[in-house]
Amino acid sequence: MQVSGLDHVNILTDDLETTASFYERVLGFRRGKNPSVAMGIAGYWMHDGADQPIVHLVDRLTGGPRYAAYHPGSPTNALHHVALRCQGFAETRDRLEDLGVEHRVNDLQHIGLKQIFLVDPNAVNLELNFNGE
Repeated sequence: MQVSGLDHVNILTDDLETTASFYERVLGFRRGKNPSVAMGIAGYWMHDGADQPIVHLVDRLTGGPRYAAYHPGSPTNALHHVALRCQGFAETRDRLEDLGVEHRVNDLQHIGLKQIFLVDPNAVNLELNFNGE
């Protein structure tokens, strides 16, 4: 087996609409249907510009006992961050500033990489990587 890249990230939330809105406004994702809705679990698959569903949002409160032990935003969860390959550094930085979204920029000129770090409404750390910009 050979791994070729990240397929998707699943994020549990107690506030589905706020979280989906964050990914739309901040990262430009589009909401799509989540097949789990057929099982009574609310959620969205958030699609990137190439229409790939790379962030799966699940409403923990509709998941029943399956997600009862998980607590979004808890600092003890094991997931530290999700890194996304991106384009459009200046546009993204400006959008975050316009939206008032707290973020930090890291410019690694020696390897041709700029990064933006931010946190979603569920305390998931996001690392946006811009190569060669």
